[in-house]
Amino acid sequence: MSRHWVIVMICTLLVACISSFYSKPDPELGKDISTISEEYVKATRGGLLDFTAVIPAKVYHPNDGYIHYERLWCLDTEKGSVEEFQALIERICRLRSGEMRGEWCMSINHQRPLFSAAIEQTGTTCTGGDPTTVIYTLEPISSPSTSEWMLSAEALGFDKNADKKSEKPIKNGAKNTLE
Repeated sequence: MSRHWVIVMICTLLVACISSFYSKPDPELGKDISTISEEYVKATRGGLLDFTAVIPAKVYHPNDGYIHYERLWCLDTEKGSVEEFQALIERICRLRSGEMRGEWCMSINHQRPLFSAAIEQTGTTCTGGDPTTVIYTLEPISSPSTSEWMLSAEALGFDKNADKKSEKPIKNGAKNTLE
């Protein structure tokens, strides 16, 4: 029994040490937003162990044509920030010929939603003192022009008539579009 416990502890510590080797994602056209967000979370999480990593964060909604990603983690402010994630998302949006309107990246040419991404701090801190942070993303499973995605995006808050002035600032100066 004690031998089993030692093996479990060694594996746990190994996983914790390996997690510090993650690097921040680069904006790429070929990656989906949820994968980029997960890479950012892994590269910036604080603390020795991340027990929230076992909770599924990516949920596929095939009938509605979209992927929903939501992840709560302890953001190590020496490794990343809300503003840095938002800048990454804005670069990806521009790479996809889009423009950010609140949390939505909208196609400049076709006025259709390409994806949605938002990050905010919850106002609480983790055991190690890092701020508890959450990322939410929505994106089409296949093409942003499918009718299922378009209907879902509108039901989830996309408004092609929204402008940048409708964004609401939150405490740390980032834009809160989850309200």
